[in-house]
Amino acid sequence: MNAARLERAAWVVALLLCAGLAWPLRAYVTDDTFIHLQYARHLAAGDGFVFNPGEHVYGSTSPLWVMALAAGMAMGVEGLLVSKILGALATLAALFLWARLARQTITDPRLRALSLVVWAAHAWMSRWSLSGMETPLAVALVLGGWVAYTSTERWGERPHAAALLWALAALTRPECTLLLVLWAGLVVLQHGLGEGVRRVVRGLWPAAVVEGAWLVFARGYFGSFWPNTLAAKAAGGVGFAYHLEQWVRQGAIVGATDATLLLVLVAAGVVLVRRGAWRVATPWTHQLPWMWLVLVPVLYSLRGVPVLSRYLVPLLPVLAWLGWCALDRALAGARARLVVTIAALVTVGAVTQNVIVWQRVVRPQVDSFSAGMRASLIPWGQWFERHAAPDAIVAAPDIGALGYYGHRRVLDLAGLVTPAMVPVLERMPQEDATARFAFESFARPEFLVDRAPRAWDLLDRSPWRAALVPIGQASLPNLGVARPDSAVYSFYRIDWAQYDSLAMRR
Repeated sequence: MNAARLERAAWVVALLLCAGLAWPLRAYVTDDTFIHLQYARHLAAGDGFVFNPGEHVYGSTSPLWVMALAAGMAMGVEGLLVSKILGALATLAALFLWARLARQTITDPRLRALSLVVWAAHAWMSRWSLSGMETPLAVALVLGGWVAYTSTERWGERPHAAALLWALAALTRPECTLLLVLWAGLVVLQHGLGEGVRRVVRGLWPAAVVEGAWLVFARGYFGSFWPNTLAAKAAGGVGFAYHLEQWVRQGAIVGATDATLLLVLVAAGVVLVRRGAWRVATPWTHQLPWMWLVLVPVLYSLRGVPVLSRYLVPLLPVLAWLGWCALDRALAGARARLVVTIAALVTVGAVTQNVIVWQRVVRPQVDSFSAGMRASLIPWGQWFERHAAPDAIVAAPDIGALGYYGHRRVLDLAGLVTPAMVPVLERMPQEDATARFAFESFARPEFLVDRAPRAWDLLDRSPWRAALVPIGQASLPNLGVARPDSAVYSFYRIDWAQYDSLAMRR
């Protein structure tokens, strides 16, 4: 089979595989999906970039995704449908961009074709493709940037397109900003301070315009350059044991889907070293993919961020690409039969690994979580819309579905859109803050939602239990791959008169 026919056949297999893995997950929803949709709905309605009307809180790390959703919603399309259509389009774009990147950087057409099939089977990418989250768009923009970056022999010599795409990626996932920072540092390292700075200014100005414009807006509108979510997610993650746990978690996420290609990268590297063909890439700008792969997990660890698979997905095609490139170099000049045999074994191993992860981990968790959302937070959000006063405040640890379906103001016990909670969470766990009514100093919500291992747990652990009036509960079978245990949401009215009476006695 000639190269053209092989690549056409790979495209057919890749499209079928990608669609076959993503389609059964089309009902997937996460609570974070509705956080984006809540921001987008208000933006589309002309209420501004806000979760709660009138509260200018930088609570979304994905402003570009919110704006894309808002554009669709402004045209009258239901928000959840918009999110899934855009996710599907971004996933398809990522597939095309992978093929383009492989064509530019992998010399053997057989490896290019098989690498496309492997990427199409990626279990984590499949998981997030139709989730309504920003992940597929971030992956597509990152890959688009790499296509532009590697379009010349000296990578980064035509920088404008890559800089623009990575700036947009940074407005989708904030850690993508590190690509631009590292790139600028490598240019300076390559050319010296004076000439390097001039090249950075000439080459990366599109990124400076895009990110600069957003930062100016964010500072003026939110009063901050940085998303409040960065502080909220880092709250509570300290100590060596916690950081070690995060490293193990990140390793497990990467290993689950990419262990085969990681082994290929190591094995090909050993072969190249033994031949004397492995050397530190020059110019320095060729080091960018390696540095990004290493430093993003380090940054997560230093920030104490509890890492989820979607945070790492934009890095994983880069890891896979480096593995295929190393294999391409290691097999250069080898007999055709050996190349085909090794490439086929790698493809079968990687695809099998991902299909197993998809079948045993991704689909069961997606199905159970989505069903749980539709039986818990979504109907309770609808309950608040029907029964809560228009000016009522609902305090909750998971705010997306309650805010989106409830159309009521939400006090975020996790601090993502309620900055006043962040200092509280730095002093105590969220469960303790809920039990102690730590929010009372700045708000008095009419309703309180508690998340615990069992129903009505708050009545046992809160000193203000007499002020809690139970109104209902709902269970969720799991809180995601990272938190597989079940949870129960208990819903209460708060009797503030009773609280004041209790407080006066103390």
